Amino acid sequence: MDWLFHMTELLRGTHLVEFSLWVTDWPFALWLQSHFYAIPIFQTIHILAIAVLFSSVLLLNLRVLGVNGTDQGLDAAYRRYRPWMWSALFMLIFSGVILLISEPVRNMVNSVFWIKMSLLLLAVACSLWFQRSLRNHMGNWDISPSGHASLRIGAVFLTILWCLVIAGGRWIAYAPN
Repeated sequence: MDWLFHMTELLRGTHLVEFSLWVTDWPFALWLQSHFYAIPIFQTIHILAIAVLFSSVLLLNLRVLGVNGTDQGLDAAYRRYRPWMWSALFMLIFSGVILLISEPVRNMVNSVFWIKMSLLLLAVACSLWFQRSLRNHMGNWDISPSGHASLRIGAVFLTILWCLVIAGGRWIAYAPN
């Protein structure tokens, strides 16, 4: 864990400290901090968006793995879960930005926050790649579902990656300051 302390010290030596202090004085940030119900409401939205996003990712990935939803074609599962994933991701980013504004110093000078953001960018990029690959293989998936080992590995990797993003979000509160 020493590397987290070192990373936090490096962050304290950047302009993020001044920037986060500047954001703290924004009228919207002051409003969020002065209204007792605001932050819990946005945290609830954030948590529900995580639940919807991860559930959709997990159900689609379990279909790819042949563990769940095998009574429907892959194309039907893809069409069913894709809008939920991307809508939830939008709500996750929206609520996350508001939560960032509500406590900018706590987040911007937090090494775990930046690890989570890096994992989030990686998860979104991998999700885009994965969904593109699924679309390209949907036509022959039901004919030869066993011939797509790379997509099955991708489904497992993506599930683990989203779990790491979720864990990173929870770990932010307990990161060394």
